[in-house]
This record gives sequence, C-alpha cells and structure tokens, in this order.
Amino acid sequence: MSVYLDIILVAFLFIYLVKEKQLNILNSSLIYLFIHVFFVTLRGIQIFFLDAKIISNKWYSTYITIDEIDKAIFLADISLVAFFIGFNFFTDGFRKSGALLVKEFQNYKETRQRWIDYYLIAVFVAGIIGIVTYRSIADRDIDTEEFSTFSNFLTSLGIISAIVLLYEKGFKKVYVAYFFLLIVFYSLQGENRFRVVLALLFVLMYYLKTLNLRMPPWKYYILGFVFILFSFPLKEVGKNFQETGKIDVSEVVKDSFEEFSEGESGDMSFIEQSAGMVGAMELKNKIFYGSTYQPIFFFFVPRSMWAEKPALNEWQHQISISGRDFGEMGQISLISGESYANFRYFGVFIVSFLIGRWYSYLYNKYSNLPAKHKGFLLLLLFNMVLFQVWRDGMISLILFPFLNYLPIMILYFIKKPIPVK
Repeated sequence: MSVYLDIILVAFLFIYLVKEKQLNILNSSLIYLFIHVFFVTLRGIQIFFLDAKIISNKWYSTYITIDEIDKAIFLADISLVAFFIGFNFFTDGFRKSGALLVKEFQNYKETRQRWIDYYLIAVFVAGIIGIVTYRSIADRDIDTEEFSTFSNFLTSLGIISAIVLLYEKGFKKVYVAYFFLLIVFYSLQGENRFRVVLALLFVLMYYLKTLNLRMPPWKYYILGFVFILFSFPLKEVGKNFQETGKIDVSEVVKDSFEEFSEGESGDMSFIEQSAGMVGAMELKNKIFYGSTYQPIFFFFVPRSMWAEKPALNEWQHQISISGRDFGEMGQISLISGESYANFRYFGVFIVSFLIGRWYSYLYNKYSNLPAKHKGFLLLLLFNMVLFQVWRDGMISLILFPFLNYLPIMILYFIKKPIPVK
C-alpha cells in the first residue's frame, strides 16, 4: 500500500528540513509538507489503518475504491518529492541573488509613499463596498445564491483591504481590530473559507517576520489547532447562525474534533476526490495534454460578454462518469490529479518540480529582505495561495494572485523601493 511509502517519505523529508535548518514558516516546502501530511498522510492512516469511512462515497453512487485511493496517494507522493527537489536543490544562484539584494536594500526608502497612501484609501473604500455586497448575514440565502467570477472577487475585497492595511500600517490597534472584525464577519458567512484561513496565514507570516522569528511560539500551535478544528464546520456555522442567530462555540469545536478524529469530516476528503477523478480518467482513457490550463487565458472575460465561455473546471465535466459528476459538484483534483490528467506520471513530476522552482526562487531571493520590501510582499502572497495551488492545480497559481488577491498584486507593482547609501 502506498500509505506505508507515504509515511516513510514524509518522515524523511521532515528530518531533511530539520537537518538543513530549514524549519521556517516562510519555507514553502515546509508549508507544502504540512498540507500533505494533514490531508494525505493522516487521511491515508485513517482509511487504511483505522478503517475510517470513505467520506466522498456519500456523494457518489459509483463508489471510490481502495485501489483508487492507493494510487492517488502515490501520485501525491510523486508531487511532494518533485516539489521538494525543485525547491531545495540547485539553489545557489537564487541564494546568491538574494544575498546581493539583501546587501543592496539594508537601508532603503519607499519613493512612492504618497501613491501607496492614496491606494490604501481606495482599497479601504473598495473593501467596504465588498462587505456591502454581502448584504446582511440574515438576508443571505446560501443555497440559492449564484456567484460570477467578478462577484466572488468583489466580496473578497473586505478581508483583502484589512490585510493590505495591516501590512502597510503595521499592527496598530485600529487595524488589528478591523482585521479581526472581518475575520468574524467572513467566518459567519459559511462559505469560501479560504478567505479566512489564507488571510490568517498571511498575517501570521508577516507578524513573525516583524518579530524576527522563524517559527511561531508554542502557544500559537495550540491556537492554530483549535482554529483548524473550528474552520472545518464554518459552512454549517454560517448556516446555523443565519437560521438561529446563535453559535455554541464549544459544541462546534467538540463536534468538529469528533468528526476529524473519526475520519468523518468532509473537509478531509481531498485525496478521495482526487482518487475518484484519477479512476475516471483511467476508465475513459482521457489525456488532456495541457488543455486544463486554457482557462488561464480567458478567466477574466465576463460571462455576460461570452455566454458560452467554458467553465474553469471544464475538464472535470469531461471526465465525469455515471455516478461521479465531478464538474457539476466542483470536486478537488489536487495538483497531482490535475497534472496526471494532462501528462500522466511525467506531468505529476515535472509540473510539481517547476512550481517548486518558482517557490524556491521567491523564498531564496526575498525571504531575508525587510518586511516592507515589495519582494517580501510577493513571497507572502504566493505562500498564502500555496494551499490553493496544491488543492486545485496550477491554474490557481495564476488565478488567485491575479484575481482573488489582485489588490495585493497592484500594491506590489505600485511599491518602488530604492537603496539609501
């Protein structure tokens, strides 16, 4: 079974990071490893050793098999190894470039501070508009609401404005209060939880950088574990709050912990969904040769201007089989599943390797720069979206920075630091 190989592999990679003194929250390969362990290794142990239910079979009438899950874990392991190789090896050029950049910008000034100040006002106003587009919590009907790409972007502006203000203005009480107010607000919406989870990751990485810490203090691990448990049922929390106006936090955390520990949480089913898709690809003998990436070139076109625009997950519609309607349900492929759909085993390795190279470039060149430098901001942004890239595939490497978090990308292009001798 692949789960044995997986356990040995993740242990070896963690030991490697410890030995190389690479335990740093900014280290993208550490983030990738944590994601993999939480959603692949742990889930594999639950299924193969603890006889946990295959959660996704609640949604499919054509059940996912153990063999399919076994293969999906193997593919995820190939992706993990390839990312690690791309990230951790052949980095001398990136490191030298980063060392020169750090030396150059030991002292620097921001030459467009007035532009940034004006931009912060615009982002704040846009954020308020984004919050208003959510209307009030009580008036929302989650089951019937339909979102376009633009409306999804618009409703994200509130939390993004809070991130940008914290980054530029620092951890002053008014900006921290605004940020946590929006964390609560978005949590109670009960949908698109990435807005909350990824925003917290961004702020945590930035906060530790300002304290010159590589890893969080131990108390943050406890808080993080509690938050993870609480984040799983946020969808139900939002619905219940809208229906009753009440939240029993202790009951939510208790139920979430039981679902998590017993393998009953639907949010732990990523590897199963990927397994179902891999099995369907084999059944249909379907290879896409890179066509799953086509939406990168037209996702920004409004559907009102192109009624027949293919869906972002059009390829999932094409591999759907009787009893497994992946496209309609919007299932999770993982980067390994998407890459396998395009180029089979070669694709799983080479795509993950190339993504690892990109993240290695960002980390080795920008991680030691001052926190307000635009290069460090770029590293924060891409580290924040790494979970989405791992979960949904390479299209998220473009979609999330340049659409979902466009205001941060704009800030990156506005900033113009220059060295001061």
